[in-house]
Amino acid sequence: MKHVLVCIILLGSLTAFAQQPSKNPKIQKEKIEQRKIAFLTQKLELTTDEAQEFWPIYNEMHKKIKENRSSMKKLFAPVKEGKGNMDEAAYKKIMESSHENAKESLDIKMEYGEKMANVIGYKRVIDLGMAEKEFKKRLVERMKGSQSGKKGEMGKPNQRHLIEKDK
Repeated sequence: MKHVLVCIILLGSLTAFAQQPSKNPKIQKEKIEQRKIAFLTQKLELTTDEAQEFWPIYNEMHKKIKENRSSMKKLFAPVKEGKGNMDEAAYKKIMESSHENAKESLDIKMEYGEKMANVIGYKRVIDLGMAEKEFKKRLVERMKGSQSGKKGEMGKPNQRHLIEKDK
């Protein structure tokens, strides 16, 4: 009886340790978002006052872009599902809707680019675009590094610098 109890406890602890590295994807996403905010704030050299005005505008813009992207995915759902029984008119409608969504996305970026420029200036809005690309590049490099490690890790310890603040 004692041995069974010890085995159950041992098995339970091994299971807990085995599941630990594959953290909750929602938590991982939140951590990435926090690092992105820190990275962009540092790259743009935002003051506290600027950050308080800038981030709500930035977040609202990304929310609208995400909604637009979501509607775009819905447009292409029939094509991705392999419904080959669609006629040319249906494909034409999808293509036209796709172009409308692209225009809408551009309009959102233009509108919010102006709003952000009123807070941080045009130079830093341009710098924002470059910093976002740099962050994404570092994130991809870090994730590629984690693929050679354990599944579920967000990069090896010696690669954390890739998306953390520059020192």
